[in-house]
Amino acid sequence: MEFQLTVAAQPASHQFVIVIEPEAMQYEFPEEGKVVLSFRGPDSMSAELTHYPDAVVIWRPADTEVWATTIDGRCELIAGFAGNPAPGLDTGGKPLDQPMRQLLGRLFYNEPG
Repeated sequence: MEFQLTVAAQPASHQFVIVIEPEAMQYEFPEEGKVVLSFRGPDSMSAELTHYPDAVVIWRPADTEVWATTIDGRCELIAGFAGNPAPGLDTGGKPLDQPMRQLLGRLFYNEPG
């Protein structure tokens, strides 16, 4: 299954960052202009977004590839690498004591533990 999300900003818009977790790939806006994110995997429709004043964090589902296409035509795999599974999230990843999202939320986004 594939799910696409387009993020775009006008040149004079408020500055913000899109972050794809758990890989922490980032795109800065309005500099980037537009990015099309394609989520490919069995649960791709269950991607979750968390909004902060200067960022939108997208939490990709387990075993889901995320491809990004930028306005200049560059297309690349940015998250969900089959050969390097995310610990505590992807099949084949090393187990963690707590869920990956909870760990990253506490460490980087000041969410309660």
